Formats: sequence, structure tokens, C-alpha cells
Amino acid sequence: MSQRRYFSSLFLARPGATSATFTLSNAQPGDAGAYTVVISGIAGSVTSTAANLTVSYSRLLNLSLLTTVTSSNSLFTIGTVIGGAGSSGGKPLLVRAAGPSLTQLGVVGVRPDPKLDLFSGQMVIATNDNRAGATTLSNAFPQVGAFAYASASSKDAAVYNAAMPPGAYTVQFSGGAGATGTVITELYDATPAAAFTTAPLRLINVSVLKQINAGEILTAGFVIGRNVSKQVLIRAVGPTLSTPPFNVNGAVADPRLDLFSNQTSLTAPLPWNPSKISSSPTARLPSSTSRIRAPTSTPTSPRCGKSPSANPSAWT
Repeated sequence: MSQRRYFSSLFLARPGATSATFTLSNAQPGDAGAYTVVISGIAGSVTSTAANLTVSYSRLLNLSLLTTVTSSNSLFTIGTVIGGAGSSGGKPLLVRAAGPSLTQLGVVGVRPDPKLDLFSGQMVIATNDNRAGATTLSNAFPQVGAFAYASASSKDAAVYNAAMPPGAYTVQFSGGAGATGTVITELYDATPAAAFTTAPLRLINVSVLKQINAGEILTAGFVIGRNVSKQVLIRAVGPTLSTPPFNVNGAVADPRLDLFSNQTSLTAPLPWNPSKISSSPTARLPSSTSRIRAPTSTPTSPRCGKSPSANPSAWT
């Protein structure tokens, strides 16, 4: 008696496919489908009922930040970590800073000439002031769903790296002396959709460090991709930054955080006070903070955070 296994009606040419048992390790999206086994003997053969395999996972695809910069406060920084347990290889990464091209979207008062510098540690590994119509960048924009820049000669900035190795990176955004206006900065996992796998190399986190003036609102957006929800930890840290080892001057005294899906606010703003939290996603904040090794705050620190399960979608 013999056994032969099939995937989508084609013989499965993998080790163990003709054995009594078969294990599919490290299943990838391309492995999803119907599996059958044909058992043959002297009396003939019989085909099993199909076993349908679904491969489900989700990823953080991008972060965007829409903000206004002034001549007195013209710098801000976005950070990200690429990695995962046992990760190797490289991750395609696209970073953009759009000012002039926002006018085609109806935005007025844009920053006329943004610049970005990409750092690994203290070393600048890439820089761009004017995109200059680079073909590699133009091809990368539609691949990640980013809007096109107004022209090949626009003064918007962008950097693309096809294989960023695992590690921590920061992007510093700046502009000409005295420049004031609105800018959107974006960081994309530029892996083609067809090439996504369940391998661990991914964007682990993204962060923003920026001075906020009284009454100012800073809007950050992110996209969860693929086909299942993902638990995320979202934090707005102010007072803790003024304490060791950070010792940041002028930290926001009492930040507030609102989470939106489209135009709908999904959670009310909450203070950081675990002693008053019971059965809500925020009750997981202390353990979530510890698990990702994020800086901790005292129970009454006026920092805020949320730990929801985010469906694949765009969030702000």
C-alpha cells in the first residue's frame, strides 16, 4: 500500500509526502489551499476528503506623521526597529518626507523643501533633499500604495533601501533655514505583497519624537496588513521623558491619545493609572510595556497608552 499527497490537485513534491504522516513546517501564504492524500493498494485507490489550510498573520506596514514645523522648531525624528526572533536577511524600506506635493491634495501652507537623513546609531547611512525623479523611488511609491509626488523635479524627499538589515534606525527630518509649514513623513515596509511571508523579519515598532506647542495636535497613522487582527501597544509619553535616563527638557506635561478607525473614535482617552483599570484592553498595558521592553512609568504619571487588537486597516 502506498500514499501520495496532493496540493491543489498537483503531486506534493516535498519530503514526507509519501509517508504515513506528513508535517508541513513553517507554512507560508503560498501553502494555503486544499490538500488530499491518495492511498493505493492491490484493490485500487481511494482519495481522501480535502483538508483546507489557511495561513493567517498580520504585519505593521507603515507609519505616517502629519505635522506642522516652524522656524524655531524645525527638526523632528522618527525611529523604527527591524527585526524579530531569529531574523536575518534584509527588509525593503521606503522613507518619505512630502511638503510641496501636498498641495495637489488640497493642503495649504506646506513646507517648501523638506530633507531627511537616515541614521544607524550615530552614522548617517542615507540622505535626500530633493527626490530628483529617481526611477527606483517612482517605482516603489505605487508598490506600497503611496501617493505620487507632483513631479520628477519636486523638492519632496525620499529614500529607498531594498534590503535594510535587522537593527534600530532613526530618521531626522529638517528643512531650509526659517522654513515653516505642513509636512507628512512616511515610513513603509516596501516588501511586495506577493513576497510577504510569516518569517520574523518585520517592523517591530515605530516612534516619533517631536516638540508639541500648546494646543497643537500631532496625527500619526499606521496600517495593519494581511488578514487577521494584531494586538498593538500605542503610547504617548511626556513626563517620563523628563526623568533619568532621558532627562529631556520641555516634555509635555499631560499628553492625551485618541485612536480612530476612519472617522470613528474607538476608545476614550485614558490616563495612565493601572490601579483604576479593570476589564479593558488598557488593563494589559503594564504587561505589554514590559514585554516589549518599553520604558516604564509610575502608576500616576500622566502618560497615556492603549493596547487594542487592531484589525487589518488604516488607523490614526
